[in-house]
Amino acid sequence: MAAGITISEVCKYLVLHTFNKLNASAMYAATITKDGCISPIGAFGLPDEIVNSWGKIPLTIHAPLTDAVKQDKFIVLHQRDSLSRYPILKDCATIPQDWETYLVCPTLPYGLIAITLNDSPKIDRELEQFIKTVGYIVSLHFHREKSASKGPRESRIQQSLKGSGVLTERQILIKNLIQKGFSNPQIASEIGYSESLVRQETMAIYSALDISGRKELLDNSGG
Repeated sequence: MAAGITISEVCKYLVLHTFNKLNASAMYAATITKDGCISPIGAFGLPDEIVNSWGKIPLTIHAPLTDAVKQDKFIVLHQRDSLSRYPILKDCATIPQDWETYLVCPTLPYGLIAITLNDSPKIDRELEQFIKTVGYIVSLHFHREKSASKGPRESRIQQSLKGSGVLTERQILIKNLIQKGFSNPQIASEIGYSESLVRQETMAIYSALDISGRKELLDNSGG
């Protein structure tokens, strides 16, 4: 994917070409922010004012986007049962109503993509894997562009976090659960996040504490 192409331009191409046989009408791409929210990085087929009104979506709420991330699961939502599955959508007046199927594909640890269809196609394993592959390409493109745009000072700040001992509140929570003997699946169940996100955070913990892994963390805590 060529450098300089925006995520919204990528979404446009995917809707008009890659997913046109699925009768796609819109696409939304988002990243996961450090404060535990889903934040848009690009969209096509949705008015800017609608995307802007959604803003950053906390992972603590029960919605299709957050479920996809927390459960690391491909979500298929049909218009006919959307409100029964997600009552919170009743309060979102800005959500377009002219759709049949909504697909949300997590691309952890990066974020997700969501595709709106004006049809109800059969979503089999092969199609799901194809959409996941496309989603990872979109996410990796965004993060590659983001990394390329960082200046030397920002890179030095990121590098300085290694061995700094500085942890976020969520990382402190995960670290404490590790020290209590919790496995990654148990931690994911305890705090309501996916195993992929827990794995990502544990790696960040080891880097910040400048240790090799779980065993060294337990040894240092006397476990």
